[in-house]
Amino acid sequence: MSSLSQYINLKNRIHSLDLIRGFAVLGILMMNITSFSQISMAYMNPTIGAGLEGYNQYFHGFNYIFADTRFMSIFSMLFGAGVVLFTQRIEAKGKRVAALHYKRMFWLLIFGLIHAYFIWVGDILVAYAICGSLVFFFRKKSIRTLFIVAVVLFLIPISLNFMTYYGMPKDALESTFAFFYPSTEQISVQTKIMQGSYINQMPLRFKNALELQTLVFMIEIFWRTSAMMLLGMILYRKGILSADKSTAYYKKMMWVGFIPGLILSSIGLGQVYASQWSGAYVMNIGANYKFVSGLFMALGYIGLFIWIYKKGIFKKFQNRLQATGRMAFSNYIGMSVICTLIFNGHGLGLFGTLDRLQQFLIVIAVWFLILIVSPLVLKKYQLGPLEWLWRKLTYFSFKNS
Repeated sequence: MSSLSQYINLKNRIHSLDLIRGFAVLGILMMNITSFSQISMAYMNPTIGAGLEGYNQYFHGFNYIFADTRFMSIFSMLFGAGVVLFTQRIEAKGKRVAALHYKRMFWLLIFGLIHAYFIWVGDILVAYAICGSLVFFFRKKSIRTLFIVAVVLFLIPISLNFMTYYGMPKDALESTFAFFYPSTEQISVQTKIMQGSYINQMPLRFKNALELQTLVFMIEIFWRTSAMMLLGMILYRKGILSADKSTAYYKKMMWVGFIPGLILSSIGLGQVYASQWSGAYVMNIGANYKFVSGLFMALGYIGLFIWIYKKGIFKKFQNRLQATGRMAFSNYIGMSVICTLIFNGHGLGLFGTLDRLQQFLIVIAVWFLILIVSPLVLKKYQLGPLEWLWRKLTYFSFKNS
């Protein structure tokens, strides 16, 4: 492997980025556990699967307000920041970065496809590889240009949702979103498939993964992910993600994010209940509440954790989160392996059997495992296993010049 791989010196890591990334990779499991443990539609329609009876309602409400779309927004911002950071460090050595960047995205795409079709359908790496390939062209644009493009991209799925909900006749809306209400038989069939053998799971996994990477990607994921990546570029270039601002700045950022985020989240949750979980409303207007509140909440979380970082509090816990963030790729895939072994038929086969409290207890257990293992791995090795492999594949065949 060429010494190009040493351009990003581990001693020069931006610890605030690792800290936020570690927080995000743990937090994202709070929502992903729904898709690991129940049929795919249970993520959007909480009245099925674990349901909303008793304390399940409160666990769902907590996730809706504090987790849903929040951590994916943070991850997307950090990915955009990473594109700028990676390219700047390579270009600082006088090297041409485009070929290296696209080789990096190619291998991320391969990892994502393997993850989606052979481990867990809810993969985000494929989307990151595609969006990361496109936002690369914007990395040197002015802050103003980045902001305008990010706003436009962010508003596209929101506008489509408004046009769909208010532009379609009621009968057409109901038929279009009939998939939101799977029958008892459909739920039973999908549950039995996922409780069955690995081979029997494959057709359903392929079907759902393909739908996520085509229809859902073009309607929603592409626009929102690209917008968040561009916003991440802005935050990095302005020194916000690298903790260059004052503690007062990040304290203000917390309130600017959390106050509107919590208000919009609470209103959105109330409105979907008022709609009696109408598929058309949840998938359009309800989704808009989540997108916008998720952006504000993500900014609030970033402000909070950089404020904690600069204040130097919870230092030991910070160190564990930073280690988790340094191994975010390995931990993300590792969570999928662990959870599919817990819920799917080739493991313990608990798919469709646990309520939201039981699911949350599994989340806590996986968090503890990651927080313990990540620092131990990094005591012995500089990188996590998948980080090492991704870097190895990226830099392989690049020669010194």
